[in-house]
Amino acid sequence: MRDWIDDIGERSLRYLAEIAATGGVRMAAEALGVNPSVISRQVAALERRLRFPLIERRGQHVVVTEIGQLLIDHYHDRQRRQRDLAARLEEYRHLRRGRVALGVGEEFIGNLIARALQRFSMTYPDILVEIRSGPTPVVLSLVRDDAVDIGLCARSADDPAMRIHPFAERPLCAMVAPTHRFAVMAKVPPAELASERLIFMTETFGVQYFVQSLLDDVRPNVIPAYRVDLFNTAQTLAAAGLGVAFMSSITARRGIGTARH
Repeated sequence: MRDWIDDIGERSLRYLAEIAATGGVRMAAEALGVNPSVISRQVAALERRLRFPLIERRGQHVVVTEIGQLLIDHYHDRQRRQRDLAARLEEYRHLRRGRVALGVGEEFIGNLIARALQRFSMTYPDILVEIRSGPTPVVLSLVRDDAVDIGLCARSADDPAMRIHPFAERPLCAMVAPTHRFAVMAKVPPAELASERLIFMTETFGVQYFVQSLLDDVRPNVIPAYRVDLFNTAQTLAAAGLGVAFMSSITARRGIGTARH
């Protein structure tokens, strides 16, 4: 029965609704500008298909049956939904309403807010922005599962299920205490890291992939002094003189700025 309802033509329901509104087939035909026989045939065909009477004569007037009124209510409800949908689509077209979901690696949050979200939110104040953060594999999984629309994370291997847009690479920073010998160096040669106590992120962080690749060229199978799952923890350990941490310049600056405040 549900399939029948979905397949009922718009025109048949419109004719039936007009009969109910005007009180007769002829008056409905005049209101719609069609021949009365056209309306009669459409309604009769619909009655045969549903096996229910939809209209009946009462004196000089034609009225719809209870089943007929159910169909009219369905028709009006469908019309309202179509109007609402058209209005919503128009709002989306002009970006007056909507939602965008972002999956963001922890190291990119600061840059995302400073460079993109401030301008976006000022231009489109009624767009809801949902932000879900996590290490690179989590962000990739969110994109792959359609849980978010866009993912921003460290570079990973190509995935045929996703469209990847690379951005310019940022410098990789070594975070140390102010008294550490690296603190006065503009660049740290990878060979200098071999004798240092190192602070690693867990392997789920994209930045750790780059650090590991860098160290493999100097000393394979490096064992870190610490392995953590928050950049803030890595920065705190490094500031206390307990080792050398690694992160992007953006994350490093964010951590330094937070510490000063």
